[in-house]
Amino acid sequence: MAIDPQLLAFMPHTVTIHAVSGTNNYGESTYGATRTASAYVEPIAMLSSSDQVDEQHQPTKAYIADTNIVLGEKIVLSDGSDPEVASIEVHTEVVGLEHTVVTFR
Repeated sequence: MAIDPQLLAFMPHTVTIHAVSGTNNYGESTYGATRTASAYVEPIAMLSSSDQVDEQHQPTKAYIADTNIVLGEKIVLSDGSDPEVASIEVHTEVVGLEHTVVTFR
């Protein structure tokens, strides 16, 4: 199904998804084909407090207009970074609003 254009309007970023093609001799993942998708990447939020500094980072989330993302694939954000994927939630319940929420470490 095609994603609703009104939802796509809220996804101004583009991410590149690199499919895993195997592993090298050191056990590291190697990547093959790539595809791009529209996305909304939440800005990085840092919580801090005073008195000797107690900083905490909230995990970054990306709402991606692609429902075929699987663990192990590398996702390169529009700023060129490729943070480690912590979890993937695929939402396909409502036709036209299909998307994937990816949480990064």
